[in-house]
Amino acid sequence: MKKYIILALSLLTVLGCAQFEELKGVSEVKPLTTGITVTTNTVDASVPRPDSYTVRFINYDEKLDISAQTDAAGKVSVSNLIPGRYNVTVSAEVAHSGFTYYYSGTLTNKIITIDTSLSIDVAASKAGALVFKEIYFNGSTGYYFKDQFYEIYNNSDDVQYVDGLCIGTLMPATASTTIYNWIVEDGHPENYVYLGAVWQIPGGGTDYPVKPGESIIIAQGAQNHMLIKETSPVDLSKAEFETFMVNQTVNPDNPESVNMTLKIDFNVFGTQWLSSVFGCAYVIFFPDREFDNATWVQPDGYTTKAKEFPIDCIIDAVELVNNATKINQKRMPTILDAGATFTGATYTGQSVSRKIRSTKDGRNLYMDTNNSSDDFQVNEVAVVRRDGVGAPSWSPAAK
Repeated sequence: MKKYIILALSLLTVLGCAQFEELKGVSEVKPLTTGITVTTNTVDASVPRPDSYTVRFINYDEKLDISAQTDAAGKVSVSNLIPGRYNVTVSAEVAHSGFTYYYSGTLTNKIITIDTSLSIDVAASKAGALVFKEIYFNGSTGYYFKDQFYEIYNNSDDVQYVDGLCIGTLMPATASTTIYNWIVEDGHPENYVYLGAVWQIPGGGTDYPVKPGESIIIAQGAQNHMLIKETSPVDLSKAEFETFMVNQTVNPDNPESVNMTLKIDFNVFGTQWLSSVFGCAYVIFFPDREFDNATWVQPDGYTTKAKEFPIDCIIDAVELVNNATKINQKRMPTILDAGATFTGATYTGQSVSRKIRSTKDGRNLYMDTNNSSDDFQVNEVAVVRRDGVGAPSWSPAAK
């Protein structure tokens, strides 16, 4: 293996002869400098701009992470980089008229070997009221996966109604080097997400209120899994909603948990909704149209089916991958999630959850910068309603 050392000559004064011999063949690596210019070409002029942006150079191969702040013009020069492959992320936020706008942009797999200059165009999105708070997807010891759950939290100051809310997973189901070039009727595939599975909460519009600081649990199966599998860390018997598959008798139906409706099933098989233990890309949204399983879109050259939904419909999004080496294989548009999060292994009982940003009126406000690399933490054990979060008054967990 070729050895690298920055400014190796500075070490010669403290090395003995034997140590000097060991340095034969060591290549001197000079630190590199990259100039960054952040642009907002796709952001409407009415959206307020931030005073500066945070730029991060992440080299997962060498475990190098360097951050810098731009000036008001979106320019910064970043030094002390070593040659290699980087993910370069840009983020910022600005509060205006009661809303928070988040800016994000990413360059993935950027090879930097010389001093250079890069331009990164960022997109802006307005913070959603409902967010993924915790996701337990990788299962527990013994290849047990029926205890998967998704916690949706009201991160706003107002009551939110989850009637009609959908949860979906993007295609491909797991992070992959395969690049899908989706074919859509309007010729603008960049304006959509492509979903293989969608479940919807029923309701008439005001049946399921969620107050600020409360959350709902969507369970794959609303059972006490600690009694079913001793390695499972969670009791989901009081989950508000479950993705119960009808026309099967393998998994029981919990009458206390409201059954969600399977609306899109291009990637749902068997007797339960098993989302990949290697990490899916998830979205929650209120649909802008009726569901139609009879039509679909496909990527050029592939038979994979998916349903396209406009990015504008998406309330929150989280990209999950198996480990750090997969972060470069994004499926999620960067405007929705500029990063990704992971547990690093499967069947460990671990989960990912949002970091607490601040507190307000006795409730937690969670980070939501549309960059899961920054917003989420890895938990050694999955917990239902971590941080003492409350359940809605109509929930079986409140009885």
